[in-house]
Amino acid sequence: MATNVLEGTWEDMVKKKKKLQGKRLRVEILSDTIGSKREPNRGMLEALERIRERQKDMAPTGGESGVDIIRRGRAGEMFGYEPTE
Repeated sequence: MATNVLEGTWEDMVKKKKKLQGKRLRVEILSDTIGSKREPNRGMLEALERIRERQKDMAPTGGESGVDIIRRGRAGEMFGYEPTE
């Protein structure tokens, strides 16, 4: 089923009533302001803030993968040993 999207005010739609007569319609009410801001996702923002707090004193990894860091640690680097392949 092909659909056409018509946007405008109710008055704009009334002007097209002859074209729309007998057609199936779905009316969706949009917000009053164009480009209105959405409500921020408070739960996600709080979770990100908790993560930031937990990571505050952690040393950055320098972009390495977690697997490489674990391999170096297992090879003894965290105890001052030189890693071996």
